[in-house]
Amino acid sequence: MSLTRTTRRSGITLIVLGLLGVAFFWLTDPRYGPAVGRGAGWYDPRTWVATLRGTPGNLIDAANEASVATWVGIAGSAAVVLVGLWLLTRRTV
Repeated sequence: MSLTRTTRRSGITLIVLGLLGVAFFWLTDPRYGPAVGRGAGWYDPRTWVATLRGTPGNLIDAANEASVATWVGIAGSAAVVLVGLWLLTRRTV
């Protein structure tokens, strides 16, 4: 019975970490991530996104360079989610 509980906990943990990974790679992508605007007053809640992405000199080059890393990161995070789902569906014999 303990193996089932730890397996289920591991599956849930992997799903949560995989979803956090997908969110991270989406947020840090300059092309597909959320837009970062200027002039939102003294506080812009999206400035931390600009801090994560960095401030490249050319946004087009930054988007082209980051797209491969974004897709690889999202694919890896999706694989972690799938492993977590597989662990949740396992049955003990």
